[in-house]
Amino acid sequence: MSSPSSSDPLSLLSAGQPSEGDDDPIREQILDAATAQFASVGIARSTMGDITRRAGLARMTLYRRFANKQDLVEAALMREAWWFLSALQQEIDSHDSLEGKLTEGFAFTITRLRDHGLLNRLLETEAESTVPYFTVQGAPLITAAAHFLADVVSRSVPDNRSREELLVVSEVVVRLVVSFILSPSMIIDLDDPGLTRAFARNQIGPLLGPSEFPPGA
Repeated sequence: MSSPSSSDPLSLLSAGQPSEGDDDPIREQILDAATAQFASVGIARSTMGDITRRAGLARMTLYRRFANKQDLVEAALMREAWWFLSALQQEIDSHDSLEGKLTEGFAFTITRLRDHGLLNRLLETEAESTVPYFTVQGAPLITAAAHFLADVVSRSVPDNRSREELLVVSEVVVRLVVSFILSPSMIIDLDDPGLTRAFARNQIGPLLGPSEFPPGA
């Protein structure tokens, strides 16, 4: 598996999507074992041998599907990203109003990422190699997430909002989420679901326009 190209940020989001007709339970078994192993001790301390033992498979079986550890790491991380984004889209699509999509989507994202075992393990044990992918090397991931969010939001906003406007707002929201995940605030309480929704409604909502989020809503 080759790395998604940084010149095509949307490929980062689709790389973890199962291909049509892809039915390989052994591959999924390996990815399940790899994800559990990485969440347990981190990526750097995990070996291909650890993963085969956890999966209960022969090393040759693993190498038939993943040529090396880097390929396996990329596949596991992309699958996690795809699962998260699929769940987020389902959450957003379950609400009819733009306010509901924004507030519930933001609350879902903050809660799910804060409770994500693999992400927390990587930030705890391999912060030096993990954090740059969200900060100084984070442009591809942030851009991809902004495009994803803009696509979802575009179904609910008036036609007078251009694609460029939606992308700007979406990138601001993505950068806020990244900041809150990497550096929890001591001022803004996002541990309380009600306050998290209020923050999204009152602080992020107006970015979409006063007509959608009137003052004091």
